[in-house]
Amino acid sequence: MLKFAALAAALSLTVSAPALAAEWQFAETEHFKIYSEDAPERTVEFARELERLDDALRMISGIGPSKGDTPDSIKVTVFRFGETDDMAALAGAAGSGIGGFFIPRASGAVAFVPVKRNIHRERGFQTELPEGFDLDPKSTLMHEYVHYFMFQHADAPYPLWYSEGFAELFSNVQFNADHFVIGEVPPARSFPLATIKVDLEKLFDPPAKGDRDTVGRVYGHGWLLASHLNLKPERRGQITTYMRAIADGKAPMDAAKLAFGDLDKLTAELEAFRKGRAYLLKVPYRMATEPEVAIRQLAPDEAARMPVMIPSKRGVDEDEAKRLVNDARALVARYPSSAPVLLSATEAEIDARNFDAADQLADRVLAINPKSIDAAVYRAQVDLMRSYADPSKLADARREFVAANNLSNDYAYPLFGYYLTYLFDPTVKEMPETAKAALQDAFGFAPFDSDVRRALIHMLLTENRVAEARVLGASYLTGKGGYACMLRKKFEAFDKGDKDALLEEIKPEHPGLYRDEAARKAEREKNREEIKSYGCEV
Repeated sequence: MLKFAALAAALSLTVSAPALAAEWQFAETEHFKIYSEDAPERTVEFARELERLDDALRMISGIGPSKGDTPDSIKVTVFRFGETDDMAALAGAAGSGIGGFFIPRASGAVAFVPVKRNIHRERGFQTELPEGFDLDPKSTLMHEYVHYFMFQHADAPYPLWYSEGFAELFSNVQFNADHFVIGEVPPARSFPLATIKVDLEKLFDPPAKGDRDTVGRVYGHGWLLASHLNLKPERRGQITTYMRAIADGKAPMDAAKLAFGDLDKLTAELEAFRKGRAYLLKVPYRMATEPEVAIRQLAPDEAARMPVMIPSKRGVDEDEAKRLVNDARALVARYPSSAPVLLSATEAEIDARNFDAADQLADRVLAINPKSIDAAVYRAQVDLMRSYADPSKLADARREFVAANNLSNDYAYPLFGYYLTYLFDPTVKEMPETAKAALQDAFGFAPFDSDVRRALIHMLLTENRVAEARVLGASYLTGKGGYACMLRKKFEAFDKGDKDALLEEIKPEHPGLYRDEAARKAEREKNREEIKSYGCEV
């Protein structure tokens, strides 16, 4: 339901044969919930590969096997349907080449991926685009899941080249009968690997303004170095030293020399790797049995809500919200006693800012299922949004977030919402310890959510725990853009006693604040001018 969602990387997907008039399936595994408009057997195969990916990441990263107790709230929900062009249209970028995307958030991470690539129609024939012609969406979904996994299990100030390079390393993992293989060159990165020479200074400490090789260097050479550091025994462990140095405030090149030693030697190794053969690592599966997949066909009411549920989970703007809420109301008229339909309609009413209607729908769900965590969260969310205009609603929201947490105490959003009810309460002079603990727990469940992270950075700054705030905000501070430049200067001012500018910048925005397109445009321009005022390039 996240409005105006910042959409992640583009992708496209191929399967062996397109499904004709496929029914919607729902598959669930240890780490994923999958809505798939495809044949059951292909949906199961897809689900098993995602589980194999999670286990491969655990093995390579040393995190260890899953204990079989993954909270339902942090499972990734995957919507798998249609063709590549459907993903671009869903992203609001028709014809752009976007073939799917992933959105990590505390209220539930979601991914959208097609069942098949676009059909190429020529002279009456229909064929799938040839292999390697475009990005494989399953590979990009895997790439994006790696980012999610890294933040979920090993949060660290990953530099962009390593974050993207490590994700590329697993984007085309090959799953075989009894083992997986990593290390193959990602097809989409072949050209920059063949044409761009290794330049570690540009990789580790890139200029503020990129050039035509920047993307190829980040993804292609990022893959090259991430592979080298993870697959070469003599280099393993060096990336941990590098990230510790970055977290301690060392400049990128100084951190690189400390961690990797002679950079000329490393460059020579990478050049030989770039021009030679890939390092392949063949790893036996931890478990001989296939990952468990529970699958069922969606009931008619569940399938009927998909055209409303999918765009809501993607995120809508004002016009889309108005159109979608009409569809949701028609759906409720058809299925007035369906909890799934009522939940999707509740979300649509919230997006359209029809808070009374949303309240009523959430109450109907709770009457059907008093243990519905989603309905309880929607009730709390509505009152939190109302509190922007009426602060007295904060007490109601706080009570409702507690009730939601009692239904499921491993769900990040109720914990985060509970903290926000104190943060935005003008009568609160000192943040209660229970609220601080709730925010820290929320971050533990959802470190990938930027709003939760910023709230925790803000809390640390209010306690003058600046070093911890810097580590937590390293991904914001180490960038080369104008915003990162401004944020660094605000941190410097904070250190000198001028604290208000940074606190105001980092403080989460009230969820009830509403800006139309004109107001959002004005806000963007205001932000640009502020960045310039700090002497930073926009």
